Amino acid sequence: MRYLRIGAVFLTAFLIQPSLLNIINIHGYTPNLILCMTILYTFLYEEDIYGVIFGALFGVLYDMMYSNVIGPMPISLVLVAIGIVVIRELTNIENIINMWAVSVVSVIAYYFMNWGLHHLAGNPVGFAVVFQQVPYIVLYSLVIITVMYKILIKRVIRHHRDRYVR
Repeated sequence: MRYLRIGAVFLTAFLIQPSLLNIINIHGYTPNLILCMTILYTFLYEEDIYGVIFGALFGVLYDMMYSNVIGPMPISLVLVAIGIVVIRELTNIENIINMWAVSVVSVIAYYFMNWGLHHLAGNPVGFAVVFQQVPYIVLYSLVIITVMYKILIKRVIRHHRDRYVR
């Protein structure tokens, strides 16, 4: 049941990304909703790998629909999700500052890997052109991630851990 619900969230993000989100851009910048959902679901759910599975699936769909090369987005999303799985073992998922730190590192890593894979495929866009936009995309993505984190953390963790053990 949870797979259907999370799949519906990713499907909604996939449908909103190229259409409605372009209307709500800020100075021409929009966050990557599939990346935001991959970061959130990978960070919040320890036992299951929703972010990896749905990130790869919708990354392939996104590349098939909107890119001239199939593969950079799902590969980048899966590598970012694997990095989050490793980092998650060292952090407390209940702390939003940890979520922000992981999100910033993940978004920057995603755009670096995505640019590198597109560059290997022959895309002539330079490194500086892509990364002058990344700070704005990171800030906009943090807003989306924070709102979704506040909604999802209540469902993921029913009872917050007691820090005082006697």
